[in-house]
Amino acid sequence: MLLPRGCAGCDRPDDVLCDDCRALFRHVLARPVPGTATGCGYGCAVYEGAARRAMLSWKDHGDEECDAPFAGLLADLACRSGAARPGERVALVPAPSSRMSMERRGRWHMRALTSRMCHLLSARDVDAICLPVLRSARLSSKSVETTNAAQRAERIRNGIVVADAVACRRRELIVIDDIMTTGATLRQCVAELNGADGTVRAALTLGHVPERAADRPSQ
Repeated sequence: MLLPRGCAGCDRPDDVLCDDCRALFRHVLARPVPGTATGCGYGCAVYEGAARRAMLSWKDHGDEECDAPFAGLLADLACRSGAARPGERVALVPAPSSRMSMERRGRWHMRALTSRMCHLLSARDVDAICLPVLRSARLSSKSVETTNAAQRAERIRNGIVVADAVACRRRELIVIDDIMTTGATLRQCVAELNGADGTVRAALTLGHVPERAADRPSQ
């Protein structure tokens, strides 16, 4: 009561994510992700400005209250993009985090978000389950802001594995991640799930880094 929180994006008082900042996440951005049935990865927002601040507050600064609005925005994106449809069964697969990242944050943030998404989609008559089968084999450093496309692809290669291939067989899958930078992480996730005999419909993320920034060499 004495120190009310502010919006994660713009710091407006008494809001977890204010209406203006929520509006930044109501897009259907599409970028190619080979190996998916749709051929695309869909995003809610451009990773810049207030949207970027909100995602960083949630992802790296422990603002777990953002789980609820972000899960709602991703559930909306799943339906608006056609990745999830009423009456159909689908498994949502959270992108993995490194052990170091989970220790720093105290949780697997994408698994928590994906679980919330499943409940919201179930309320829309989508038979959705959370299938946390992807694991990070050796990733440790933050790469959203420190590598260009070629460096990130090299860093990701062979760094993601499927922990339970049997659970993926003959399932319709959607990969869920926080930020699409160059697409290297999503492509590796998709490749591993397809290799486990799953069918990946699409990939969904909260934010897309502008491609000009994603491919810019690090300084």
